Amino acid sequence: MKIICFGDSLTSCGGFDGRYSDILQDRFPNHVILNRGVGGETWADGLKRLASDVLAEWPDVVLLEYGANDWWRDERPPAAWAADLEEAVRRLLSLCIRPVILGVFGPYRCHATGLLQDKTYGFDDRARKYRELEADIARRYACPYIPNIQQEIIDDRCCWRDRNHPNEIGNRSVANIIAPILENILGETARPIRTARPHNLLDFWQEAVALAPDRPAAISGNTTLTYREAQQQCLRLATGLRTATGVERPKVAVGLPNCLEYYLVYWALVNLGGVIIPINPWLKEDSLDAILNTVQPDLLIVQGYGDRDILASAARHPTLPVYALFPDASLRNFNTLMQADVPATPCAPAEDDPAIVMHTSGTTAAPKGAIMRHSDLIFNVVTTINAQGFQPNDIHLLVNPMFHCTALYSSLPAAAFQKTPVVITAETQADALLALVQAHRITTFLTVPSILQRVVALPDFSRYDVSSLRVIGYAGSFMPVKTVRQLQAAFPMVALHNFFGLTETISATHVLNGDASLDRPDSIGRTLPFVTARITAEDGRECADDEVGELLFARENVIPGYWGQPERLAEALIELDGRTWFRTGDLASRDSEGFYFIKGRKKDMIIVGGENVFAAEVEAAIMLLAAVKEVAVKGIPATGIRESLGEMIKAYVVPEPGMTLTENELRRHCHKTLPSYKIPHVIQFLDALPRNPAGKVAKTELA
Repeated sequence: MKIICFGDSLTSCGGFDGRYSDILQDRFPNHVILNRGVGGETWADGLKRLASDVLAEWPDVVLLEYGANDWWRDERPPAAWAADLEEAVRRLLSLCIRPVILGVFGPYRCHATGLLQDKTYGFDDRARKYRELEADIARRYACPYIPNIQQEIIDDRCCWRDRNHPNEIGNRSVANIIAPILENILGETARPIRTARPHNLLDFWQEAVALAPDRPAAISGNTTLTYREAQQQCLRLATGLRTATGVERPKVAVGLPNCLEYYLVYWALVNLGGVIIPINPWLKEDSLDAILNTVQPDLLIVQGYGDRDILASAARHPTLPVYALFPDASLRNFNTLMQADVPATPCAPAEDDPAIVMHTSGTTAAPKGAIMRHSDLIFNVVTTINAQGFQPNDIHLLVNPMFHCTALYSSLPAAAFQKTPVVITAETQADALLALVQAHRITTFLTVPSILQRVVALPDFSRYDVSSLRVIGYAGSFMPVKTVRQLQAAFPMVALHNFFGLTETISATHVLNGDASLDRPDSIGRTLPFVTARITAEDGRECADDEVGELLFARENVIPGYWGQPERLAEALIELDGRTWFRTGDLASRDSEGFYFIKGRKKDMIIVGGENVFAAEVEAAIMLLAAVKEVAVKGIPATGIRESLGEMIKAYVVPEPGMTLTENELRRHCHKTLPSYKIPHVIQFLDALPRNPAGKVAKTELA
């Protein structure tokens, strides 16, 4: 049979391969299911194209879904809308086509009680009238009728692209509600494909293995693993980890650069319901000691004897098994973990079980282990796909360190959910990265600004075919506006995305994409759906447009706590206007259109003669100079004749290689772009800026 899904944006939404029609097609492969949804339409619009888009196809069944836009616009009385619906039903029946009426105004299931209740958002007396009228038409014409196709997902933020349109996960539920009607009409049982709402990372992974076993999952060097092959190795590794630790759900610390083994450990632990503890290999002993003492991992994996700081810390934990990719006589061989004869049986974690303990960089204090639960990661994947526009035919370059949030929170689980491959590399040189883009036809390239600065500094792009690229995303530190402009010139057909989030937030919180990345390259963008932020002044009031204050996030957008240190998160929480907020310590402003701008860390604010100076603003101005490679600005005590100022501004400037820059040239430039009180009082030229293990500038090391 031929089935047509005919409606507005609720029929057409869901993304590539994620509309409810796409899901129904997977479940009923012996039939043809066509989508004829058009966003923004009312029933009056639908009637105009009923003949050309539906009747001309001679379908057997038509799923009719209209009403939301008529209700929102409130341009005609409900009776006029109902007359259009009735007209469509009569025309279909006259041609022996079976209509099915899909509503959106019926009750929804409250997750807290399990009971059906009236909607509160997008619902009023008019909506109730719409529901009564469509139910009456369905009764009079004996049409199958669903009062609310969104019945099971109304209050589930993981099911939505925005507050009005379901994503692919939400449309699974929509398809679940429609499928029994089609089963009855078609006389066959739907295949059990994409039926469940994922609740943990194992759901993502097992579905990819089941539905796309022969698709590439991971590519590293000359090795390519399909999802089936990767799972076979992961299950053997899972058995090895369980045997080596004697723990059913082990906590495994991983101090590795990007590599295929890291990928396998990640998904092996997902199969076990265990916890991965990423460790930055550049951390020093005191930070490593703090991590091992607090988290108490069951096993540690390193590269080899060259990881001296990690191994020195591990030596103070004599019962901690240490495995190495390149072992010596004192270290166990990682490969022995892969040699189990009996693969492990996957053990599904609960939604709120911890999956990752991600540590803050520990610049000024011992690192804190942010707990990411499976439920948090599901939401982050939804947010990431929304923000970056990931598609099921993407090939992702995984260059961000796998001990950072973007890789483990977003790239790996999002790729598994969409059944796409990641190309794993530890390379940081621009020419090698572009060679990978060319070789593997990579489509998405998420990285940090310093990598992209190297890319635009390449003298010749023509020797690389980068035509496959469609998204370049950057986060993690300040992105100079001039670099954004250079990227626009070098990759004119590629979407540039600035995205923002914290170790403590359960997802990316902001994204700058589309035309906004051209118009406001210095912004982190707008908040993503279901993320609530505010900017607060010292007295607790919410800041006005363009006023600088501290950036806060609502409690529900923040991790449940730090591993073994519950009091540390409480220190950053504040009650305002009857709601709990997380204080980020970041200074920010928001313009009248909702775009956010980071001004720097609160501790980096410089007070010059009673005037507030934001280090990030001065840094951004200096970075406009072509001869400047990077810069850091901080406050220093005012002395001598300037003592009355309290603080002075000092700029630490790294010139571009091969370019000359004098203090006078820099000052003349600053006079053109900054008010007098924001011009640096002291300028020091350096060969490089000191950085902490997370790759961020360590201003505490600047004298």
